[in-house]
Amino acid sequence: MMVEIFCGILGNAAYGPNIRKWKETDRLANLGQCFVAINPEVFAPGFRDRMSDLMDHCRGLEPAAGYDQVLVAGDPERAHIKECEENGGIPYHPNLIQHMNNLASSLGVEPMKTV
Repeated sequence: MMVEIFCGILGNAAYGPNIRKWKETDRLANLGQCFVAINPEVFAPGFRDRMSDLMDHCRGLEPAAGYDQVLVAGDPERAHIKECEENGGIPYHPNLIQHMNNLASSLGVEPMKTV
């Protein structure tokens, strides 16, 4: 409900049943956006420590069947950043590299260099 209010109604955009369906193209999507900056220390002191405690608790929970660990928001991104740093760059799927090389060839420019 808060997303509908902030992004749709307050954003003067479509909301609820007025949002067009995903693949319909007969009208503009008219999707609103809302950005909110909150200083959590205004609500209660010690936010950073309390949030770290909660994240550590969640990571320590028993993983679901078929998984070896519980991840919290940001964990996959931090793992990807670490992988990029260790590899010296961003890993691209071979199909994407081939597509980009084909595009470069069709445009008459040099293909991207890979490591």
